[in-house]
Amino acid sequence: MSSRQTVTTVPVTHSQPSALDLLRSTATVVLNEHVNAYGLCAVCGSAFPCERAVLAEHNLASL
Repeated sequence: MSSRQTVTTVPVTHSQPSALDLLRSTATVVLNEHVNAYGLCAVCGSAFPCERAVLAEHNLASL
């Protein structure tokens, strides 16, 4: 009597975004909101570029 094994592959569905997708999305939103308004950040009022914009830029550059 011979034994046969059946291998079934299950398709992988990515219904939730990965951590990198979320990082990219958040960084993009931050860069679109924290823009230069006469030398100041339009959102937080800090000198432009503000810390959040710099961090978002670094995050996008690392992806």
